[in-house]
Amino acid sequence: MTVTMNGSPALGDFDGVDLDMLIRQGFRPVPVSGIRSLTAEVIGIDLAPAESDEAFVPGSHIEVAIPLPSGPAIRHYSLLADPARNMRVAILRESQGRGGSAWLHDNLASCTSLLVRGPRDTFGYDGDGPAYFVAGGIGITPLTAMIAAAVASSRDWHLLYIGRRQESMAFAEALVAEYGPEKVTIHITETAGRPDVVSVVDDWASVRTEPTTVYTCGPNPLMRALEVGFEHHPNVSVVSEQFDDEAAVPTRSISRSGGTTSAGLKGLGSAPDVTAETATSGNDKDFVVELGDGSEVDVPADCTIIEALSKAGVRTLSSCKKGTCGTCETVILDGRADHRDSVLSAEEHAAQETMMICVSRACGKRIALDL
Repeated sequence: MTVTMNGSPALGDFDGVDLDMLIRQGFRPVPVSGIRSLTAEVIGIDLAPAESDEAFVPGSHIEVAIPLPSGPAIRHYSLLADPARNMRVAILRESQGRGGSAWLHDNLASCTSLLVRGPRDTFGYDGDGPAYFVAGGIGITPLTAMIAAAVASSRDWHLLYIGRRQESMAFAEALVAEYGPEKVTIHITETAGRPDVVSVVDDWASVRTEPTTVYTCGPNPLMRALEVGFEHHPNVSVVSEQFDDEAAVPTRSISRSGGTTSAGLKGLGSAPDVTAETATSGNDKDFVVELGDGSEVDVPADCTIIEALSKAGVRTLSSCKKGTCGTCETVILDGRADHRDSVLSAEEHAAQETMMICVSRACGKRIALDL
């Protein structure tokens, strides 16, 4: 069965069951109002939000459902600054990715709309004190909205934008033209080598009277260097967000004086640091998941809820499968969850309203979910 909505292949390529599941999980068709080629490898997409959509928080991202042959693929893309309140994203074609970015690059011209969920804030821009922004490649996208907010509030800030070649850096010229070289430093590694990011930031922060917050997004080594370099610094905190494997998994960490801690993506409450290996453990027990129609699925001790549902032929949405992206968040109808994600805050864990079914389990022998 093929369902066409708004005449868009991006929606019509989903079969009826998948499309129904996506709509029930909060995805909605959003018109594509503009497409731009930013570089040879990066395209810009403008999505027209509904009139009721509120302005998004700086650093927010949206989820886009993409109809790959293997089934719906959920990808997360950070929102760029846009005074007109359009949802604007920039997508790098990942040559070693899982197919989502390539599909958009190849098919977007024939799409009138995309299935979108969000926006959702996972970065946690706080707006206080001096801010130093460090972007690596396409990691500049969430920082553009933060910079716009910093300018609007007269916050003391600076941007270090790192890329291999200037022609591949989608926003380099525009940022320098808008804010000036005294605020924006462009570093080209092809000619200047890799920068000592810790020393650069430390030099800037050392002449400030207030503690500095570093906001960074980009390749893992770049962000890790900043987190380790300022792990015990008394006046510098590092907030980083990484979209692992083709913008599929947003994960956030906060490095404070005295150590690095994890934070729930919906708030600053503590949450466990979850990896794929901790989805099940030797102490786990069997339990039963009751679905919305009254049917039941057994979940063995060595199996996650998503795996058990898949084996039973029940379709669900997921992306990271390690409790970090929030794609599989599911409403709890009855029972209590053993939360193992790093998405929900401590308060949301205690509320027992939703759970991440890729890693979390039931506290008892039974849990009812809105599936």
